[in-house]
Amino acid sequence: MNQIKINPNIFKKYDIRGTYPEELDDEIAYWIGQNFALYTKAKTIIVGYDCRISSPSLRDAVIKGITDQGANVIDIGLCSTSCFYFTLGESGLDAGIMVTASHAGKKFNGFKPMLKDSTPLSKEQVLDFKKVVLENQSPATKIKGKITKQDPIENYVNAVRKSIKEKIKPLKVVMDPGNGTAGLYIEKVFLGTGVSIVPIFFEPDGNFPNHETDAKIPENRKKLAKKIISEKADLGFMFDGDADRMAVLDRNGDLINYSLVAAIIAEYMVKNSSKKKVVHEVRTSKIVRQWVERIGGSVEISVCWTIPQKLKMKKDSEIIFGSETSGHYIFPEMHDSDDGILGALTFLQAISVKKESVDEIIKNFNDNYFVLGEQNFKINNLAEAKKILEKLKNKYLVERAQILEIDGLSAIFPDWWFNLRASETLPFIRLNLEADSKKLFEEKKEEVIHFIEKEIIEN
Repeated sequence: MNQIKINPNIFKKYDIRGTYPEELDDEIAYWIGQNFALYTKAKTIIVGYDCRISSPSLRDAVIKGITDQGANVIDIGLCSTSCFYFTLGESGLDAGIMVTASHAGKKFNGFKPMLKDSTPLSKEQVLDFKKVVLENQSPATKIKGKITKQDPIENYVNAVRKSIKEKIKPLKVVMDPGNGTAGLYIEKVFLGTGVSIVPIFFEPDGNFPNHETDAKIPENRKKLAKKIISEKADLGFMFDGDADRMAVLDRNGDLINYSLVAAIIAEYMVKNSSKKKVVHEVRTSKIVRQWVERIGGSVEISVCWTIPQKLKMKKDSEIIFGSETSGHYIFPEMHDSDDGILGALTFLQAISVKKESVDEIIKNFNDNYFVLGEQNFKINNLAEAKKILEKLKNKYLVERAQILEIDGLSAIFPDWWFNLRASETLPFIRLNLEADSKKLFEEKKEEVIHFIEKEIIEN
């Protein structure tokens, strides 16, 4: 058995993450690197890192672990996760590992382990790798791997710019990387597009001195919103710490619903491709399906989270776009990876060819799609969640709902729907709901929430 104590809880559903240095330190990073080389049997592994304060030392440790196991390393340095994905995919190599905690707070760090063609580890593979890390007793090999350095920026920027097919309207746009890694690329990507960029917080700084980078938290969007209004800008874009997520704010500094952003991009992608399939998760507004189907496309539904969609796209080359309701937008040309900067560039092209203005598009959405932001209900255990879902299923089967059990329970009617699912990591069940009118929305929201709360009390 290894001599260091590793908290098994740092192994999440699809990645490795914990507080630094309490849960995840350089010694653990070394062990993860060594065992990743052992697990993948890769001869060469690509390593990148984000701008967190702890990332350089974790990068050094994971590289030493890899090379001590006899594998070579290509160190691509400070980069976005999207740039890392693209670089690994283009390389043809068997594995890569990115040092990042994505949008999490500055006290966190972690690793995103990837296989060939930037294929993420499945839930089962993460569990297998966890077992290897926790149980392996193998000493380092006598033959050490070599380290080479590579600058991936130019190739990545060129790849993103290849997506430019339309003349973008001369918009004034505030871009906020939040002192994350998106600032390394934005000006290069948008050079010559006619977009007037107002930059804020472009300098990578792992202290995240201006705000944390999770755009779903309203407090984190305040400075961007204020800048949009003061500059009289048309739009604002916010990226998370490693630039694989993107959020759009309108001219008033209000967040544009993630599903509406997905619908705009999906429609554009389907119109401009021979491929006609789109994938989204169960909690997505039906606007995506409606906009895709009206132009001859089709939609597949996946469980929540980005990685199940990526794995689905890996298996089906006819899928042209994937989306997730926290701002992950997935593009096949980037090796089926999520890319916030490409998402922003594609969104701007999409709105440039639409007849309606952004304001008109938003008004139409707000007038016709009434969406409940995800609500959480605390439960005692998974058995309780299953019991509540089963009772809801029986209730709405009687009312002739279409029932889907892709991820939790979805009950679908012509003019409203809801999805209720259990968290896999926390004692919560999560509700999403949508209706075609304000009156129906309020009625069904009260009905479903009352049912859930009543069942929780009775259990």
